[in-house]
Amino acid sequence: MKHTLLALALLSVVACDSPTSAEQDRPALNKWADDRLWAVLEAQEHRDTKALCLMLLDTSGTVREAAALALASVQDSTSRPCLLAALEDPLAAVRAQAAYALGLVADSAGLVLLNASADAERDATAQQLMHEAGFKAELALRKHDAMFLTSFLESENKNIRMRAVVQLARLPHEELAAHSADLLHALRVERDPVAVRALMSALRTDNNTATHKLLLDSAALSTDPSIRIAALRSLGAEKPWGQIGDSIFWPAVRDPDPGVSRTALDVLQKQEVLDGARCWKDAQQGAAPHIQFGLYGLALKHGDETTRRVVRDLLQILKAGSLDPYAQAELLRAQASDPDKDMRPVLTEKFMANNPAVVRLAAAELAVASAREDMKRARYASREAQYAMLGDVLRATIGTRDAGLIAFACEQLAEEDSSAIRIMLHDSLVEEARVHLHPIRDLETLQLLDQAIAKRDGLPPPEHKAPPFNHPIDRDRLLQLKQGQRYRITTTKGEIIIATNVNETPGTSLVFDSLVAAGYYNGRSFHRVVPNFVIQGGCPRGDGYGGMPWTLRTEIGSTGFTAGSVGVASAGRDTESCQFFITHVPTPHLDGRYTKFAEVVSGMDVVQRIVVGDRMITVERVSSL
Repeated sequence: MKHTLLALALLSVVACDSPTSAEQDRPALNKWADDRLWAVLEAQEHRDTKALCLMLLDTSGTVREAAALALASVQDSTSRPCLLAALEDPLAAVRAQAAYALGLVADSAGLVLLNASADAERDATAQQLMHEAGFKAELALRKHDAMFLTSFLESENKNIRMRAVVQLARLPHEELAAHSADLLHALRVERDPVAVRALMSALRTDNNTATHKLLLDSAALSTDPSIRIAALRSLGAEKPWGQIGDSIFWPAVRDPDPGVSRTALDVLQKQEVLDGARCWKDAQQGAAPHIQFGLYGLALKHGDETTRRVVRDLLQILKAGSLDPYAQAELLRAQASDPDKDMRPVLTEKFMANNPAVVRLAAAELAVASAREDMKRARYASREAQYAMLGDVLRATIGTRDAGLIAFACEQLAEEDSSAIRIMLHDSLVEEARVHLHPIRDLETLQLLDQAIAKRDGLPPPEHKAPPFNHPIDRDRLLQLKQGQRYRITTTKGEIIIATNVNETPGTSLVFDSLVAAGYYNGRSFHRVVPNFVIQGGCPRGDGYGGMPWTLRTEIGSTGFTAGSVGVASAGRDTESCQFFITHVPTPHLDGRYTKFAEVVSGMDVVQRIVVGDRMITVERVSSL
């Protein structure tokens, strides 16, 4: 897709007459009117570590603090010496920001010095931030076992305790089994919802009766949907279910909270045996629209011939109606669950034809899933013959020259070993794909392609390389943008109001404002929704693989991702573009990695109700509070 007009709108400079004396006396709308801070921002944007380190020696504490925070965005390991020196700064705010930046780049020696500075720090606020930065660095530098992490379950620092629990939840069950009693005790006494959800995840396969009862009670009785979602996921990991299905999952699939119902459906879709008739009846009796197609698909997969015949007729009726691309994709997924139909020709036609991107992607996903099932059935065939089945589909997707489908194919290739990739990915196909990919707009696809090639050739994964600086900040326009500028996102589910943090994320805030002014987001959809995580939208393709022919620098602010934080999606550092996401809950694992440029100030209830396919009808500036 071409975005020439949009790019011109973003890069245009607003002509201004000479300022009057009244305009000159007007208070600055944001901090970037200060020439000293503008120099800091320029150095940050150009990733000039040397200049920022010199600014840490400036006579102005304001400049030193800004330079320290700028180095958190740059994240250059060569900044360690100057950041370590800044831990001795006379101002506590500078010491705290230096520790924050150092925590993102610290090596083992730097971590020792950071922890020593934290122990000696006299300012309580700075000391807390230093300890948190040190713990974050500790987790990044070394792999820790469950014993180490459980020792922090009673830490008085909520953020450290929460990070330890989140890390615990990522460990394999085998490592956690010996610590289930400690985890259960922590779950009973924990009051922070973030830690509670993570503890439930850590206990996902614990068969202890007390754990089981606590999860059941939470799934059925909690008034917090995020807790119910976490409990459902943990219970869904149990095999076999026992009586859980009837008492918990079937009622939950009709829950009015879309995150709860989506989670219950996800669990149902993983079961080997279900009552097919119940699936289609529940779809008819109060299931939300975004759940219906999933239940129809389960009815086709698990139902008898009578049930399948009824569901086929229902789907044909729905197909004849006016469906948006996301509903078309869900209809396709439901139809592909029918064991009596060979959908491969239909799926191939769908992703090869000029359909909406989200429909083409769904067809490609289903075609790959079908090929993998064929591989299982042909288990006595040679390895080459098996992978030829999958290779035919993946080569066809790459051959479409569609950046999103190429990216998807590369993600599938990454799941295989080098010998399998060699069967399926030939140099001629790679070169054909590269010709049609834009070096910046399709950067994520190019990265995935390079990763697949490296794995095929037995090479280590290529290091992420940020694109060159290509989108300068227009200072004149930035100075017209006030700190805390609000925007109204009117969606098909209601209004969300967000406020941008221009002082900490000026480049991102300005581009968002430009996109809003150009009407770019009007009519765009939310293409990704993960319960207890995020909603994401703004993709020009509508499937998550789209971007602009320019990129932004990652901007790391001083506060982390909480519930209602608005961030920018990326394919790695300094690759941000037009897609943004809003968090359902605190997501500390995103801190220091993604740009958080705004917060929801009203409408979190709307955020929680958004499902895939919901649209942003309009996004506009709010002129006054």
